[in-house]
Amino acid sequence: MNIVKEIKAQGPYIRFELGLESLTEEAYRNESFRRASAIYRSIFDPEDDVIFMHRTSFGINEKRKSKIRLKRFFLTRLNNTTSSTLPYEFDESDVDFYTKEWTVEVKAKEIRKSYLIESIENADFMRKPSADGGIYLYNKTKGILFHMYDDRGCDVFSSQIGALLPLYHLHRKWILDFNRYEIDNLFGEGLAGIIETDEELKTRMEHNNKKITNSGINLRRVNTCHITHHFEIPFVYAKEFEKEIGLTSFSIKQISKLDDRVRFIATKTQALALIGYQTHLMSMYGKKYGAYEGWSFERTV
Repeated sequence: MNIVKEIKAQGPYIRFELGLESLTEEAYRNESFRRASAIYRSIFDPEDDVIFMHRTSFGINEKRKSKIRLKRFFLTRLNNTTSSTLPYEFDESDVDFYTKEWTVEVKAKEIRKSYLIESIENADFMRKPSADGGIYLYNKTKGILFHMYDDRGCDVFSSQIGALLPLYHLHRKWILDFNRYEIDNLFGEGLAGIIETDEELKTRMEHNNKKITNSGINLRRVNTCHITHHFEIPFVYAKEFEKEIGLTSFSIKQISKLDDRVRFIATKTQALALIGYQTHLMSMYGKKYGAYEGWSFERTV
């Protein structure tokens, strides 16, 4: 039984952002660790039954380790560790690679949570301890699959959307903005039901492309910018609009009042190459509450 494949195929998920682009070095690592720990605690209670899965992929002719040091992730001695060989987890059609999975069933209280999270976080930094592969934790008691893929983020899956709803509400601000529109629609909240027409999409993309071309910025090189989105919102919806934008990673600021309308800006420092999702997300908030008036930018370097 491929638990990871089955749970992922059943649909509902939340992708959380852990490390923040606006932070550097230890501040970045500390925030990533703090968020991952909080999400972990929201999913696992001490007595929950957990299936711990460690995956490593190899080339078909590659020499590999015969054993993975699993015991370091646990406070107690392990029993009944099993292993299996799976099709390459990133592309099952690629027969030149395969994935080895080691599995053990434990209580959540037996897992060294802090060590586990630090090990995953360290993977891209060439620091010890390191996870030496991908790790999935399936909470059998709650039916939730937790996968912190690296310092940048983690995914949480379940076959039952109700199991994820408390996480959606509790950590909504940490949802990755790139996936926020899709996730809101899964849960029927936030921007659910706010639709961009084909004509609106065409106009938005043409405007984005023209603005990027005129900027002279090469999106294949470093293109980090301070991006500002402009709104005009009827006064009656202003507080609700400000509150909902405040649940994203964009910074929201009221800049003026005009009779029965309020002007806002929402800002985020990010690669200009990601302006597509930003303008889609922001234009949907504008459509829900008032009017989206476009975007401006300033290079960071």
